[in-house]
Amino acid sequence: MPPFLKTHMNRAFDHLDTVIYVMNEVQKGKNAKEIKRHLVEDDPFSHRSREYRSVVSNWLVSDFVTGFSAKALPIFAKMMVSERTSSQLKREILFWKTCERDALARELTLGPIYTAYHAHEPNISTDALIDVAITKGGLSQTTAWRCVSGFLSIAANVGFLSPTEKIVNLNYFRPKQNAVAAVLFFLFDSGLPPVQILRAPDFKYLLLDDNALLSILSDLRSAGVIAFASAGNVVRLEPKIPFEVMPDAFEE
Repeated sequence: MPPFLKTHMNRAFDHLDTVIYVMNEVQKGKNAKEIKRHLVEDDPFSHRSREYRSVVSNWLVSDFVTGFSAKALPIFAKMMVSERTSSQLKREILFWKTCERDALARELTLGPIYTAYHAHEPNISTDALIDVAITKGGLSQTTAWRCVSGFLSIAANVGFLSPTEKIVNLNYFRPKQNAVAAVLFFLFDSGLPPVQILRAPDFKYLLLDDNALLSILSDLRSAGVIAFASAGNVVRLEPKIPFEVMPDAFEE
């Protein structure tokens, strides 16, 4: 029986350097098909088999190339390849995009991890995450374990958790303001109205609750990055800088 949730987490690994490589290919003008063919045929990462390369290239291209609009992709690429953008900021943006694109990563983050984090629990059992992958994802025990391991390898490098064999320790975490701003600008590009942007789950992927989000939005307003005002169901939320200059504005 096929899984209930679309996921690439069974093949996932700490993918920052790999995505940076792919974004360099984007900046060379290569399209999704050309990049995928290059990853499979030329094997730039010395992966062990053609089948594995095909699966990994499908994950990377579908999530981080075709997963962006034609307008947003070069902006994302510029942020990823910039040496003046910190690795931490890049990892936070990548984790947001992973949750947006991967149903199991989203389920694990918004479900047990977000709930435990905001209940101030010090940790969550690895078995609890595997159970979610089995019950919500429709995965076998073995595949669920591989998916959770892949997910944790990415999340641990973001910094909000530290996995051990039996438990996953939850760390205090506040995403970088520029990571939240980047997510916000990608949501602006999606065409969502302001009220829906405020209610979007995207900020919860970075473990922000409503109060923390409003605090960061206020800081971004003070910095002149956005216009923001809210009164009941009436929300004003719009960019004050062009989307195209965002990578330069967010360099650290």
